Amino acid sequence: MKTNTKRVVDLPSRSATFTAETEEASGSERAKVVFEKRPRPRLPSALEGSAALGYADIGYFFVSAFFLAIMFRIGVHLHVLNQTRLDNPTLPLQLAISLSLIGSLYAIIRLRHGRGVWMRLGWSWPARIHLVAVLVGGIGLGIGVDIVAHATTRTTHVIHLWNLILLDGLLGPLIEESLFRGCLLPVVARMTGPTIGVAATAVLFATLHPITTFVQWLCFLATGTVFGWIRVKSGSTAASTLMHAIYNATLFCCQVLWAAGAGPHWSR
Repeated sequence: MKTNTKRVVDLPSRSATFTAETEEASGSERAKVVFEKRPRPRLPSALEGSAALGYADIGYFFVSAFFLAIMFRIGVHLHVLNQTRLDNPTLPLQLAISLSLIGSLYAIIRLRHGRGVWMRLGWSWPARIHLVAVLVGGIGLGIGVDIVAHATTRTTHVIHLWNLILLDGLLGPLIEESLFRGCLLPVVARMTGPTIGVAATAVLFATLHPITTFVQWLCFLATGTVFGWIRVKSGSTAASTLMHAIYNATLFCCQVLWAAGAGPHWSR
């Protein structure tokens, strides 16, 4: 007579079924283990357009950014570039770096996944209700962050008009939102869900910005969380990019209202 014993064990990425058979007459035992791979968690419908993206795409981008930094270091070592200029880059240099980064991200996704790069990054026009949220959220964030900055920090960061238009209003939000909310957020959300995905990308977003105080880090964390929220709700990276640009523009307006930069301000 045979006796069967089954036990199901849940593992992080798959389940295992242990089956043991015992032959009572002879006392012999046989065991069988069957592994079943769990299905990959489904992305929220708003992020399904980015389902093909993966951690490899993000890794390749950071490798390209690291390679760019190495090239600058080599330039300084060969006296082709000046370290002071790198520490305080001019607008043309910042534009060149920004275009190189967005070009790298585009090339990586284009080579790995084919056409439809912007669609895969979530670039679509948001609905009207989300445009209203973008406008209100961007202005509200800018005012709130500027008040906190003015109350907690004495240093002044001047935002020049052309920097505002080209970097803070255009290329900066374009690059950061395409990377963090367009590429990274869907990849993390696929494994953890949208809530943790938004939080994780906001932490990385805040950490990679140059900051001098913990309050500044918290402000970047808050803005990154709101940008991620509008990305998930609207399904559009264009929505988070517009909110980001409006936020930066609001900081510029607050700077003007604070008597030509009397308080602390930062953006991007």
